[in-house]
Amino acid sequence: MVGLIQSVGYFGSTSLRSVSASDKVWTDFTGLFKSEKGAPYSWLNGTSPEISYGIVKFDKRLIRALTYLSEKNPTSCGWSGHHEDLQLSIEAPEKSDLSTPPDNLRSASTIDRGVGVRVVSADRIKCTKIPRTKHCDAQQPVKFDEKNIPLLVNQLLKPDKPYDRLNCEVICAVDYYPRSPIDASAEDTIKPSVLSDLSNLDPGEFPYEQITQAGKEAGVYKTALLTYELMTIDDPGCEVSSGNEGYRRVIPTTLVLPKWATDKMGNLWPKLEDFAKTKFPYRFQETSPLSGLSNDVFLDEKGLHFNY
Repeated sequence: MVGLIQSVGYFGSTSLRSVSASDKVWTDFTGLFKSEKGAPYSWLNGTSPEISYGIVKFDKRLIRALTYLSEKNPTSCGWSGHHEDLQLSIEAPEKSDLSTPPDNLRSASTIDRGVGVRVVSADRIKCTKIPRTKHCDAQQPVKFDEKNIPLLVNQLLKPDKPYDRLNCEVICAVDYYPRSPIDASAEDTIKPSVLSDLSNLDPGEFPYEQITQAGKEAGVYKTALLTYELMTIDDPGCEVSSGNEGYRRVIPTTLVLPKWATDKMGNLWPKLEDFAKTKFPYRFQETSPLSGLSNDVFLDEKGLHFNY
């Protein structure tokens, strides 16, 4: 019985389902790390999964979920946008660096075992320079700056690119260049549609000088969006048109958000917790001590964590 409940993840984790380095599953996934449109991924500090004797220490289900996040999906699965930048971290100690109840032993790290991963930054804030007077060096809206959105509490964006503030202004937004700059592609000027509960966290359009505060708001927004996407991955029309059932389901066993982000979500956080009760299998959200959706202050400087 213990083996059975462990195999489905009741204790927060399952065994590694490794992949061969020559397997198309792995080679296709590594193609998502090229610096081109549609390939959003990078490894924090260049630390990629260990390969030993031709076997990659990175779970097939992680690859599947991350491949899904790299694709454009219907708004009902979270949003109509396309993740442009997702930085991943697999840097962790041998023992879990999640919080552990005082009467529980610390478990082996899911990241160290290859069944977990973290997202430390997600997508970009994009800024457009607009003429304020005829003396601005840009007499039509043009692209000015873009910055990756950190999901870590200790990383702050700064308005550090100089411009003529007397004669020009710079306006920013999450995921698109506002005010249709002439040198941006049509796709880059369109704001993606987002589910209403999630869109309430979007900071909207804001002056470049407010990018520090707006960057923190954008980090909360992206944390919530990724959470929703991962919890609905098995819904019809998301990963596959018919949905995933039984052994084909790929919702993570455990999904843990940085506490600083959930503290800023307002009433969306309890909504996500209630939503998790309907999404995680085996009533994990209500019955498992380590599975399902939760938050953890230990992740405030580590990012959004999920594992199988």
